[in-house]
Amino acid sequence: MQAALYVCIYNYTPRCRFDVLIMFKCKQISVSVARFLHPATAAALVACFRFMLKHVEELYQHVKVSEEGSDRKEEWQKIQSKLKKQVPLRALSCIQLASKVSSHYKILTPRMVRKLLLDAGYQYSLSGIVSSELRVLKTMNYHVYCNTAHIHIEILLHLIGSAITSLDLAMLYKVALKLLDVAYLKKAELYERLFFLTTNHTVQSRADCENLASVGRDLQLLAVGVTAAATYVTNNRQSDKITEQLEKLLRIRKEDITDMASTLITLISSRAA
Repeated sequence: MQAALYVCIYNYTPRCRFDVLIMFKCKQISVSVARFLHPATAAALVACFRFMLKHVEELYQHVKVSEEGSDRKEEWQKIQSKLKKQVPLRALSCIQLASKVSSHYKILTPRMVRKLLLDAGYQYSLSGIVSSELRVLKTMNYHVYCNTAHIHIEILLHLIGSAITSLDLAMLYKVALKLLDVAYLKKAELYERLFFLTTNHTVQSRADCENLASVGRDLQLLAVGVTAAATYVTNNRQSDKITEQLEKLLRIRKEDITDMASTLITLISSRAA
């Protein structure tokens, strides 16, 4: 059930999903809030997926229990329409919470959220913005902290830097964050390409969707893939050595790491061509 919902949310608003919206809003906010983009962006993305999974499941169960027949379908269509209109507000609520969890001294305040929404053509009161933040909190049962690929990348780079002292970790980290941005912004295409590379066919069945969703939740795989890709970009001569080091650290097969890294690089190359 959850895997199916994950796929549903994953493509909830076609090519204008939470991930794209959050990345864009964090870029706007980062102009005035230095170093906000990471790790708060990654935490906000994970929080949004967690929230929407739970939120949609709760709404669906409510309609299933309270409505019957054709009324149930009509009511669900109304809820879907309302959910899509609330995407910008919910996304910013998740960024608010992520900024607080990141303990940044300049958190995203309700007034800042209101201004961002007004700039985008949405009108909400301060009380409505606060209520949205509380709704996200309650839906997630106040478990706001999120494990993210960004955290895994920082740990991996620290461990690799200790083992291979000749690496330029500052440059590697900078490139890894850029690649992580691409992985989030093009997440659907990235994982569809990865699925095709490993299975030699596109996503077709429900089982395929569930497998894709399972891989999409594997933060360690994403982290090692991004790290390996960043190594290839910055220090191609040592990329094989670092990939082997990543395999030892996380016990993820070298082939799987290479598949993720090569898929990400191919995706970027195809966009640049």
